[in-house]
Amino acid sequence: MLNELNNVSNNGLFDFVAFCSSGLEGAVALELKKFGYKVYYSSSGRIFFKARVEDIPFLNLYMKTADRISLLIKRFKAETFDELFDNVKSSNLSELVEKNAKIVVDKLKITNSKLSATGAVASVLKKAIVENLGGTNESGPVYSFVLVLKDDEAFLLLDTSGDALSKRGYRLKTSKAPLRETIAAAIVVLSRWDFESSAPLFDTFCGSGTIPIEAATLNLPNISRRYISEEWKILKEHWEKVKKRSLGELKQLSKKLTQAFIHGSDIDCQAIKVAQENMKRASQIFQTKLPIKFSCTDFRDLATFNGKAWIISNLPYGERLDDKNVIEGVKILREKFPNGNFYLLHADKDFEKLFGKARKKIRFQNSGIWTYLFMYY
Repeated sequence: MLNELNNVSNNGLFDFVAFCSSGLEGAVALELKKFGYKVYYSSSGRIFFKARVEDIPFLNLYMKTADRISLLIKRFKAETFDELFDNVKSSNLSELVEKNAKIVVDKLKITNSKLSATGAVASVLKKAIVENLGGTNESGPVYSFVLVLKDDEAFLLLDTSGDALSKRGYRLKTSKAPLRETIAAAIVVLSRWDFESSAPLFDTFCGSGTIPIEAATLNLPNISRRYISEEWKILKEHWEKVKKRSLGELKQLSKKLTQAFIHGSDIDCQAIKVAQENMKRASQIFQTKLPIKFSCTDFRDLATFNGKAWIISNLPYGERLDDKNVIEGVKILREKFPNGNFYLLHADKDFEKLFGKARKKIRFQNSGIWTYLFMYY
């Protein structure tokens, strides 16, 4: 239950929040549990779990389904500016934040609360943080704070990621209606596909290749990009140690990855060129040759694959062209993959009338559009 929240460390454990697309909380919870973390509550787009401060580098390097990882500083009632100020000023920030920190308040999520003026809330919040620290000349590293205020209940969080974790660094170009990297990773996690499995993975509408690339790199740490908490005094040396250790693990994982087979195809040959460029960059970023084959092929012309397979695709909808013709013909995939597990994304809840009753379906937001993941397995 949410009342279990405790912003004072217990046996070295603190409360953390992983943010994600609304509806995909289950994927984040699965990934956290895989790594041995206790998830104890989730709400729309937020997953609460226990971890140590020393886990921050690992969480940012290895979590692929979360948009960002934040440390919960305090939870409190805030119906007035005085309540907001007093609660923030009395929090235990000095344990985490150094005296000369540069304080940034640029992420406010306010819903159905008496304090609704974001500019005023941000100003009061920053003033309270600075006074809590006894003042700061802001010459040090950046500490970015997040405030979630819903129904007058405030959650003060410290962002540990910086740029969203979806920004892996490999996708400079995209095709039409691209799928965000963290969403693509979440779909792969929900499908239970594993790169050590002998079953191939096919994306028959791969576009710029996000799903195949995310599948191939799902277990690989992203040590190439920078994270905001790397410069924090309490974590700087630990970040260096974890990145060094992760580099060794990356070499071991890359050897195992060679046994995987991932195939992406699309009728748009220009999109395939973009996918191949993205794969090359991803191979450089993750320092691993990725086992992905891309081809410019209409899904109707694919060769029949009789073995066990995972088919994970973001089907055309919304602004993507030829939506109706594609969807009406997509049932041919059952003939192309008679022993396939299908995980198909589409915005139309009536998609099952064309492809059959899904064993399970999940509704989530993709670029502001409510979308369904239809699962056949």
